[in-house]
Amino acid sequence: MVKFNNDDFFIVTGANSGIGKSIALKISELGGTVIAVGRNIENLNKLKEDSNYGKNIHIEVKDLVEDVESIDKWFTELKNRFGKFRGMVLSAGLLDIIPINALSLKKAKSLFDINYFVNLYMCKYFSDNRNNVGEGASIVVLSSIASIKGDVGIINYSASKGAINSMVKSMAVEFSKKKIRVNSVLPGFVLTEMIDKWKNVYTDEYIESMNTKYPLGIGKPEYIADTVCFLLSDSAKWITGQNISVDGGASIA
Repeated sequence: MVKFNNDDFFIVTGANSGIGKSIALKISELGGTVIAVGRNIENLNKLKEDSNYGKNIHIEVKDLVEDVESIDKWFTELKNRFGKFRGMVLSAGLLDIIPINALSLKKAKSLFDINYFVNLYMCKYFSDNRNNVGEGASIVVLSSIASIKGDVGIINYSASKGAINSMVKSMAVEFSKKKIRVNSVLPGFVLTEMIDKWKNVYTDEYIESMNTKYPLGIGKPEYIADTVCFLLSDSAKWITGQNISVDGGASIA
């Protein structure tokens, strides 16, 4: 059984909502202490309210993409406040549904800043020996089955998630010298608040159709949170460099 201690500190980005929120709630439920990072203070406060273990959740309002190169200073400030980190979950990201003939270079680069470069630099500073606990430390990055299964309108998004998959492979080898494990989780279609943002695409008819195409049905955020917490724990101490699909069988259907 996965359990954490309250002196096990975990950074979770994208904790405002959806999968990131579910992961933060699950870590706190399992006894760990969460530094919940997001841009929306109201949603972060709601996260604490929704948890039965709110004392284990510390809110950190931060727009990580604002100045990627300043992440090192912010990371040092966090470590000075909380101590060395046991783990980190990088769940913040952006889905942009846009056909390639409408895609500008500026927009394409902006998506990569959020979905790839922020995560790259977060991993860089987590890996600093001054910031992590060493043996037992674990990083989990949220990718997507869009990185391995094509669809219309998500070419740039899929590429940004594919970059994460490749990053994890090489990073796991490099970080193994520091005894840090690195893995990614590739969720399938999960019902989150993001569905409401793209209601013109994810209509009720579309969701019903997707549900029939997924062998185990479409997912809920807690399904992803369970896998992430396993990968953060010592139960996964021999797992690194893996891109793990958690998708109800969608990638094999």
